[in-house]
Amino acid sequence: MECRRINLIDRSGGKYEIRMCQPHDLAPLMDMYALFLPRPASQGLPPEDHEVCTEWARGLLAIGENIAAWTDERLIGHAALIPDLQGRSAEFVIFVHQDFRNLGIGTELAGATLERAKTLGFRSVWLTVSVTNFVAIRLYLKLDFQYCDMDDCERTMIIKLGG
Repeated sequence: MECRRINLIDRSGGKYEIRMCQPHDLAPLMDMYALFLPRPASQGLPPEDHEVCTEWARGLLAIGENIAAWTDERLIGHAALIPDLQGRSAEFVIFVHQDFRNLGIGTELAGATLERAKTLGFRSVWLTVSVTNFVAIRLYLKLDFQYCDMDDCERTMIIKLGG
């Protein structure tokens, strides 16, 4: 099932689109990650080494549900759901290129990804986030993620989707 394209305007007035990211999108995905800062951004991701990063991205495209934000033909944000073996829950990751942060793009990309999770019948989506990543934590709380585990370095958050 294909995720519909969503055409949007960011807070600066720039146009962008959210749509599924497929294996044939590996090159533009790697173009984004090649320039992505900081690297690694969170918990070693995206990987700093180009070859390792390429294999990581290729793996996400192969096993996950991937959604991307695009401006013209440039990929500027990437979110993925990595399903568990039973297909009832998924891990969530999201990255937005530094030139496009604080424009509402991450919020829309995350929302579209959670809608995709509901469509696929996932009961919950979870993530881990560094305790010092206040911007991400604020986004996750705004989307109704709840804390379910924490230690000195990271927090695990979950959102129940029903089912």
